[in-house]
Amino acid sequence: MSREIPLPRDAQITLTQHILRHQSERFRGSLSTLITQIGVAAKVIAAQVRRAGIIEVWGQTGEVNVQGEEVQRLDEIANDTFMSVLEQSGCVAAMASEEEDDWLKVPEAIAGEYLVVFDPLDGSSNIEVSTSIGTIFGIYACSSPPQEEREVLLPGREMVGAGYVIYGSSTVFVYADQTRVDCFTLDPVVGEFLLSRPNLRMPTKLGMISVNEFNEPYWPEWMGALMAELKERNRDERVITGRHIGSLVADFHRNLIKGGAYLYPVDSHNKRGKLRLLYECNPLAFISRAAGGSDTWGAGSVLELHPTSLHQRTGFAVGVKEAIELVERHYKREG
Repeated sequence: MSREIPLPRDAQITLTQHILRHQSERFRGSLSTLITQIGVAAKVIAAQVRRAGIIEVWGQTGEVNVQGEEVQRLDEIANDTFMSVLEQSGCVAAMASEEEDDWLKVPEAIAGEYLVVFDPLDGSSNIEVSTSIGTIFGIYACSSPPQEEREVLLPGREMVGAGYVIYGSSTVFVYADQTRVDCFTLDPVVGEFLLSRPNLRMPTKLGMISVNEFNEPYWPEWMGALMAELKERNRDERVITGRHIGSLVADFHRNLIKGGAYLYPVDSHNKRGKLRLLYECNPLAFISRAAGGSDTWGAGSVLELHPTSLHQRTGFAVGVKEAIELVERHYKREG
């Protein structure tokens, strides 16, 4: 006599199984292969991060990237790994990396139908102190392979998916489409990403702010007023706390799970903003909104901005809706 096999628990579902299960509605065409291949790149980078001190890949390469920042050895390894895997995946027509001066076109013989923009190793200045770092990426569909830079400079609202990978106490892969966010954790024993937080939603209550308060001398007036209002909430009892790692993707991940907001406005020290629109802000804004959160550059979502250059910077706030609405109110008052 036959018996029905029980459905596996969510924690037992691999990234590949999850993609196959939802392929008809969420991972059509070669998008399923692309996400799987990004998972492969993440495993390679995670292995290098774990062994960084042992195989002596800490420190700088002696080069400076297009951002004017010293290139860490792991930056270079992560960038090369991501580009190689994407190029050979057969899914990508073009890509743009925070570490590269220009965008890269995939040879026509192996080109696919997607454009991928990415920061291969966000927070790399924290590598030598073993703080969580990560990879951030955004995915656009291409009707035809890009031929000019302007075809790569797309507003974030046109993304079909975005995600990031955290390399920390565990390796976590977060992927979002326009309506849902799923979180996978790498099981180092079996070498697979397992679904650990399905349909992740950002809490609605603000309990945490991530900001570098030592930038206060450079802040616009509205930012100081905003922080004063938030701190006033703690007068009778502490309802908001501060947590700032200095690694955007790690700060964002904590706020996504626990209910917080990350703030980095345009200031007198960074007159055009600090964070990169294409590689950092757009993907995280996309994920935040898919999880029920929000974002702003001050007077609207960064997803509505049309990039004018590959390495354009912007002011950025992302997280719990309540906090983002408060940011926009204060920004408008100074306006």
